[in-house]
Amino acid sequence: MQRLVFLDIAKAICIILVVIGHYHPENSPEWYNVIWKFIYSFHMPLFMFASGYIYIATKREHETYKGFIGKKVKRLMVPYLVTSFLIITLKLITQGNAYVANPVTLSSYAKMFYLPEAGYFLWFIWALWWMFVVVPLFRTPKSRLALFLISIVLAYLPLHLTDLFCINQFKGMFVYFMLGVIAFERKDCISRIKMHPLVVYLSFVVVECLCLFNIGGGILSILNEIVPFIGIAAVLQLSVQMESWVKSDKPNWILQISVSSYIIYLFHTTFEGFAKAVLHKIPGVWNTGNDWVFCLTAIIVIVVGVVFPVLLHKYILQKYHITRLLFGLK
Repeated sequence: MQRLVFLDIAKAICIILVVIGHYHPENSPEWYNVIWKFIYSFHMPLFMFASGYIYIATKREHETYKGFIGKKVKRLMVPYLVTSFLIITLKLITQGNAYVANPVTLSSYAKMFYLPEAGYFLWFIWALWWMFVVVPLFRTPKSRLALFLISIVLAYLPLHLTDLFCINQFKGMFVYFMLGVIAFERKDCISRIKMHPLVVYLSFVVVECLCLFNIGGGILSILNEIVPFIGIAAVLQLSVQMESWVKSDKPNWILQISVSSYIIYLFHTTFEGFAKAVLHKIPGVWNTGNDWVFCLTAIIVIVVGVVFPVLLHKYILQKYHITRLLFGLK
């Protein structure tokens, strides 16, 4: 199948937003808090949408359920356990001598088998795992459309399920994964909906402003539910427009980030943590209250959180069979 370059671009945008969103220190100025809220309003739904779209676009019709699940164990759960073990171990070694966000204990080694104990961000892998467990059981487009409707009911059902194995996170995010599935299977119908890009962007900006600044009045709760879908549409529109100058057969930093997005997701908080630990030891850098200093430290931490995992993926993990196996790389 031909590479979906626009989705590569969307994944790159999304993982950068993830890294930015996971840098949110207590001394963040108000303008940065607004950026953080903006990112969290749609970035994980976008990730789930892309995952659903790619899943159905690359689905092998004659692959057995057992074979598919086996691949997902290797792709998701083995890297989850390996990464959790490494992060917990690094935290235990360093948290006594350096700043560590969300410290752990020895019991974390046991908890990681049913909770994202190494770092809450790992809930994504558990949720995605359950989606891959459920969706292949629905083998026809009609049955997947029915599952999409079920996912809508689940998303808005006023019921908190258990956080064990991230079941509740699965409940809330499943609708976006299924939206990606339906978007691919019904792309001919969707392509008939003609909307100028400026209308998409303007709608996104307007709805975001109403939500971020609590000026939506009585419809604010509805707008908060709508904004992830508009955010997905806006980023996809931007990605399609960017596709013309991103060549899949030539080296490109956007595609490199996209290719490394899984490793960035697994390790960005670790590298961000190292950067923060170093910055904490520099006098006059942390908790200064100066916006320019905050901005500089944020850029350093975020760049480290993106670039170092890319280098790790490209020059180490991808090169050796054992590391490819341990971190779910092809």
